Amino acid sequence: EMAGKCKFFLVFIASLAAFPVGSTPIRSRMSTLFRGTRMQSSRRVSCAGRIASMIEIEGEWDFWKLDECTRSIEQGGIVVLPSDSCYIFVASIMKKDAVSKIYTLKNIPPTTQKPLSLVCHSISQISEYTDGLRSKSAFKLIKSCLPGPYTFILPVSNKVPKTVIENKTHKKTWKRREIGIRMPNEPILMEAIQGLEFPVLCSSVPKARDLSELCEEGLEIFDSWKYDVDFIVDAGERSDTPSTVVDMTDESGAINIIREGAGDISVFETA
Repeated sequence: EMAGKCKFFLVFIASLAAFPVGSTPIRSRMSTLFRGTRMQSSRRVSCAGRIASMIEIEGEWDFWKLDECTRSIEQGGIVVLPSDSCYIFVASIMKKDAVSKIYTLKNIPPTTQKPLSLVCHSISQISEYTDGLRSKSAFKLIKSCLPGPYTFILPVSNKVPKTVIENKTHKKTWKRREIGIRMPNEPILMEAIQGLEFPVLCSSVPKARDLSELCEEGLEIFDSWKYDVDFIVDAGERSDTPSTVVDMTDESGAINIIREGAGDISVFETA
């Protein structure tokens, strides 16, 4: 402890020496030094240019910090959260501007029928926002896989807002009749959305300079997206492997693996 105090004192003296005599009052210099120290220790970042806020979650004892994250989603902010496969952008499906921004961040043209996904906090919520769990076999299969690193493409219900499944900004109008559904096995993500009355739209977080690769940890995300998102939850290193995508929209009941990812596909061999 004494060594730490001595080190701080030496840094303080060095900082005073960097200012010419009479150039800046000592109180002002001290204020600047201490303000910088607090910024480094809290890892919270904000300024007039609206840089994203970032918090660090190390365990359940930190979950109280997620209240601000949840409020940001409710207010239409773009939030980055960990999932059980990779980090994901999250936005409220009830906020049109937030939905549009997800498409912009991923550089998805408005005319592209890209099946972005919803994160639901329960099987019952999946049943509410899709029409894909009517058969006993489909319900049993999905329940056995979730929570987990899977995205199930299911027929969409009329509960999903039109801003998520329609696009009329160009002459050609398209409407999706299916949506990807996720329920990750990630306590931090589930805690952040548990209090919401609706699912959230999500998409994996790519590296800003190469959208084909995914970010793996919070500081990398901050460096790449700090001016484009509102809130970042740093939960340590995550995989750069996205979820396994499974299409269950075939009326015959056939299952189609669209993308093999973090989820084990052997569970579908006997389905």
